[in-house]
Amino acid sequence: MRRIRFCLCGLIGVCLAVSARPAQARLVVDRIVVRGQTDVTTRVLAARMHLYPGDSVDFAVLVAAQQRLVESDLFSSVRVLIDLPTAEAVRRIYLDEQTYPVEVVVEATGKQAWFVFPTASLGSGDRAGGLVYANQNLFGRDVQLVSAAQLGQTASYVFAAFRDPLMVGAPLTYSTSALYRREQIRLFAKHAMVMQVPTTVFGGDGQIGWVFSPHTRAYVGASARRQTVDPVEGLALDAIPLPYNSRSGRIFLLQFQLQYDDTRAQEGLRQGTLLLLKNELSDQYWLSDFDYSKFEVRLEMYRHYWWNYPSVILKMVLDYPTSDHGVPVTEELRIGGPNLRGYTTNEFHGDTLFSLQAEDQAVLWRLHLPWTQTPFNLAAALFVDAATLLDRHPGGTTIAPPDSQPAPVRSKLNDLHASFGGGIRVILPGVVVPAVKIDVGYGIDVRDVAVTLSIAGGGLL
Repeated sequence: MRRIRFCLCGLIGVCLAVSARPAQARLVVDRIVVRGQTDVTTRVLAARMHLYPGDSVDFAVLVAAQQRLVESDLFSSVRVLIDLPTAEAVRRIYLDEQTYPVEVVVEATGKQAWFVFPTASLGSGDRAGGLVYANQNLFGRDVQLVSAAQLGQTASYVFAAFRDPLMVGAPLTYSTSALYRREQIRLFAKHAMVMQVPTTVFGGDGQIGWVFSPHTRAYVGASARRQTVDPVEGLALDAIPLPYNSRSGRIFLLQFQLQYDDTRAQEGLRQGTLLLLKNELSDQYWLSDFDYSKFEVRLEMYRHYWWNYPSVILKMVLDYPTSDHGVPVTEELRIGGPNLRGYTTNEFHGDTLFSLQAEDQAVLWRLHLPWTQTPFNLAAALFVDAATLLDRHPGGTTIAPPDSQPAPVRSKLNDLHASFGGGIRVILPGVVVPAVKIDVGYGIDVRDVAVTLSIAGGGLL
């Protein structure tokens, strides 16, 4: 009896030990095979999937790898699989003790990687036109290049940026850009232009970041630019010049940024959430000719209900001088026009901004042209914009301008600007910016209507 009891206990112990042992994959990656039409290299695919030769494979690993490729936004369709019947794969993964090398197959159809398109904007007191070239899969290496040039009534520029979203072999990202911009800074009082200041800015910046997840990234970086400020032009008759920072010189910035972005635009109508926290610091200790701090918080939410695509954009920016060197005139906050519809472009300036843009786009018609398979979405939009931009440090420095009134300690009702209106959108699949956008906005406090027409975002930088 004792022997039987001992055997039963031993059998139960063995069963418990076997059941407690976690199932381990018996399939390992031999190589990655690509099928379909895509220019993405196998090395980049392996880095995106986090799968390399010798790694263990099971169904959960394959699903996670496929999801990472979907989130890369490089493919119109993609599947990750192994060429084994399901029953055989289950047996080899969970039951067989032998290790089997397998080929991981990626069946993919790549998206159009590069675009060349014109940009233009007309209305709200400004005109501009330009050209943009963008490639999100340069040389098949999953690196991005964007270049743009614009000639405009108030701003003309040449811009180029290079970005690696995910370095091969490491969860890191980096980017760099260069800019030359000639701009007329227009200053307004009581909704009328008082004067304009010609400026020139040229330089570049670079960032390196840590990729926490496909949607979350943190960046540190530096920016080096040089600014020149010319004498005032176009001073209105009998007008008192408004205070501004006339200093020219070097702008050296340290940059810190945290971003969560799960937005997507498969049909050109954006969905998801974007949260951005950003801080820029300029100081004489790193040889900058300006001293200021700029802190930004932005929340963008895009949803989809039936044929409606509502969105809300909330933004707060604090742009404060920390010495008499102050904020460069080209970095002072401005709003009006596309970001505050119903008002003149960049009509308001200051250092403390709170803004809201609420909009609902309703798809009216999906048009399939006979010579292409790409459907155009025709949508109508209703919007409400509101913003307050306070000038707590007139002139952009810590020294009060002569003969100026003390800055108010709190906002007033007159500091709030709001508008409402509607518009038409022509939207392409996979492109976040509408191909054609017409907005008619009514500025409540100015009691005036502003019409803005933009092509591919208008080329604003």
